[in-house]
Amino acid sequence: MGRSMKSLAVVVLALLPAIAVFGDFFPYEVHKKTLSNGLDVIVIPTPEFRDVVNWNTLILAGSRNEVEKGRSGLAHLFEHIAFRHKFEDTPNSYDTRIDAIGAFDNAWTWFDVTYYHPVTFASNLEELAEVQAERFVELDFTERIYRTEAGAVLGEYRRNASNPGLRMSEVMSDLMYGPSHGYGHTTMGYLADVQDMPNSYQSGREFYETYYRPNNAVVIVSGDVDPEEVFALAQETYGSWQPREVPDLPAAEPIDGPLRGHVAWDSDVPPRMNLAYMVPPFDPGSTEGAVMMMLSELLSGETAPLFQKLRYEEKVATGFFAGGQSAEGFDSRPFEASVRFDKAKFDEEGAPLLERTEKMIIGGFEDLKTFSQRPGAAETLNRLKSKLRYDMLSQLDSAHDIAQAFAMYYRFGRDPDVMDQMMEAIERLTPADIDAFAREHFVPSNRVVVTMAHRDAMPDTIQASR
Repeated sequence: MGRSMKSLAVVVLALLPAIAVFGDFFPYEVHKKTLSNGLDVIVIPTPEFRDVVNWNTLILAGSRNEVEKGRSGLAHLFEHIAFRHKFEDTPNSYDTRIDAIGAFDNAWTWFDVTYYHPVTFASNLEELAEVQAERFVELDFTERIYRTEAGAVLGEYRRNASNPGLRMSEVMSDLMYGPSHGYGHTTMGYLADVQDMPNSYQSGREFYETYYRPNNAVVIVSGDVDPEEVFALAQETYGSWQPREVPDLPAAEPIDGPLRGHVAWDSDVPPRMNLAYMVPPFDPGSTEGAVMMMLSELLSGETAPLFQKLRYEEKVATGFFAGGQSAEGFDSRPFEASVRFDKAKFDEEGAPLLERTEKMIIGGFEDLKTFSQRPGAAETLNRLKSKLRYDMLSQLDSAHDIAQAFAMYYRFGRDPDVMDQMMEAIERLTPADIDAFAREHFVPSNRVVVTMAHRDAMPDTIQASR
């Protein structure tokens, strides 16, 4: 149910000094009701966005749940099919009803979740609730629609495959997890499975029947709305949705690194390198979870020693980034540092540049094992905590962004106070916590490196190994 009133708006928080504000970080009320079928309904009123309603559905299934051999990519496929729902057996009727209320409607699929996020005028709340509920409770699609959307997914795969980033992610995922774990492939799925997707109708039906269930979903409504009105609509429209037991999934195995992979690319593009360490499952209220959220700034923030070295001292990289939410998973995930090399520098030095850069990046991770011994370590950490806090607040600039930011962390423990608990854990961090995390997880056995370069520019001796 509703939490205590929080009157501080983002703009007011931004004026406060950089001190801990325990238990008062998320500047919005969060109202929660769990229906008898297990569906969590969350309402976040944001009246400053007048006459706007954002009705989000979070399905707790992504590529991690695709463990049937030969059937990867189903979570993403169902993101497509959900837009082809037929009302009263009328083709394209979902689009017709969404268009009639002037809604912007989209969705995305990730390794742990699939997220649907239409937005329209608050006056359309009742119609939007009905349309969203029906497409999840009674999704109606034919085998012909299934095969058509499977073809669309193949086209999307081919388009994405023109970027070497997809192939690098495929190699990294396979080296980290292998084919027995759902994280072993990208959200797109294995190419062979995507090509055979039109023939997977029965598997697809079973995927939908298993994971599109109220006890495996969360409805999050934000905007100019009244919580009690939303709860009543949710009960009326989602109440008949039947729950089903969600199967357990295999846990990630140790990777026994260091492992190495290479992508030989046909085009003469700037080389890249992804260097990753396996990190534990994310817990937003834990010390380890808080360290994981700070690592991006510690490694690739503009004042971080490693960033400075790669970009300005050695001038080897035109782009460098570490971490991000892709490291935050239900199971152990790779924490990646990604480099886009300076092409002219690579043309001068060749493969030795990649070897030298790899040593520098590993050195940057190693240095975190003694972070507490740096001069001014505590002051540096406090400054980065403040930056993270205000960066997160600054992202809450629409009803959609507020709901999505909340959803990404609520999914872990379904606690409506998760945002405050997460920030409390960050505020408690000490330099010694950074040392301890780095010593435990940034070890060679947890490490995988994937490089990419033009196929004529690298020796044949660099191959994928597992």
